[in-house]
Amino acid sequence: MKLTTYILCMLMPICFITNGQTIQGTYAIKNVKTGMLLRVKDANGKNGTPLVAYSPENWKCMTWDFQSTGENTYQLKNLFTKKTFQPLGVVKDAALLEEQPLVANASNQQFEFINIKKDTYVIRLKSTELYLTPSDPGGKTNSAIILSKKKDDPLQQWTIYQQNPTM
Repeated sequence: MKLTTYILCMLMPICFITNGQTIQGTYAIKNVKTGMLLRVKDANGKNGTPLVAYSPENWKCMTWDFQSTGENTYQLKNLFTKKTFQPLGVVKDAALLEEQPLVANASNQQFEFINIKKDTYVIRLKSTELYLTPSDPGGKTNSAIILSKKKDDPLQQWTIYQQNPTM
């Protein structure tokens, strides 16, 4: 019994360190079900441009700089536009996401990356129960990314991989 208690005491800090590890750097964000990446539509830098799904490319407009704002919470700065995204209007189920300038500590621009299994996340808008979700389960190019209530579905699951594009 003492040995079991000792082993648990030694391993628990390792589990907490692993689960609470900060994501640093620039990444593409890929949907598990559709295989599509997050992108600002047409790589447009205009405020209000929708966030959409797009086939994977090593482009700046599809690469996000993870800026930590707290435990597992980030503002995502697009490398091409230097902006982030947030809900359009009222935060509600099926809200569209649009490009806007980064505002420090703006809760409507902060996203929690909740690890559900190795290198796979659900992405929740901070202080809500709404998750990033492609509007088209088939992964149509330029289909909107929306916020929706949690479903037990790979459509709401995302992976990230480091990306350092030159264009």
